[in-house]
Amino acid sequence: MISIGLRIIREQNRIYTLLLRLLSYLQPAGSKVYIFHDILDDISLVKSPFTISKSSFESFLSDQLAKGNHANTFEELTQIILKRYTGSNSFTITFDDANESVYTKAYPFLKAHSIPFIVLITKELIGKPNFLIEEQIVEMAHDSLCTIGSHALQHKMFRYMTDNEALMEYNESRTYLKQLTGQNVDCFAFPYGRLVEVSFKNIKLLKQTSYKFAFSAIAGNLNQQWLSGKYYLSRINVCEEVLVK
Repeated sequence: MISIGLRIIREQNRIYTLLLRLLSYLQPAGSKVYIFHDILDDISLVKSPFTISKSSFESFLSDQLAKGNHANTFEELTQIILKRYTGSNSFTITFDDANESVYTKAYPFLKAHSIPFIVLITKELIGKPNFLIEEQIVEMAHDSLCTIGSHALQHKMFRYMTDNEALMEYNESRTYLKQLTGQNVDCFAFPYGRLVEVSFKNIKLLKQTSYKFAFSAIAGNLNQQWLSGKYYLSRINVCEEVLVK
């Protein structure tokens, strides 16, 4: 049986998600941040909403550019967020978890088309099968197209962490990535990223750190920052199911 507390949390997430969806109809012109995870060679291999075929990934980005939409650099994204202007007809590419396919399949296409991107890395996944190794992260970090951000030390729900545990995840992951790449690490993305897994207390605590902003995994656009705040910014997960609609 589901506890009353969990029922309340799920209802909060449902209401917040529906509100962002409604606002997206009312404020459709805001800059969008897209999430990708693992990119696979063939569509027949796609079995979850966290995977997408290489051909679909490339087609999606090609379509964005063909429509005249602008791919934001990290500096442009930062200005949109901190200055709170719409950035109409612009988008930002992010990758969560640091699957190896970011380097082997996405990076060559992004580089060939000069598309900036952000890789949000979970430290515990580095070097595991099908995930990035440190050398690949460093190589991409030294490309001006790529920005490295934190996706925590461990890919766990933050809602059930103590304050000390959450602060350790925020700060130690940032320190590790900064030392690894020699670059500033200014953005964070919550693992899982819904209100079911992230509490308002987690978000408030993140404001005490050196990150400039952070991402959720709830769909919307950056025009909705007045609701989300800059430490729980909306992102849109791109998968095969979304593309065929």
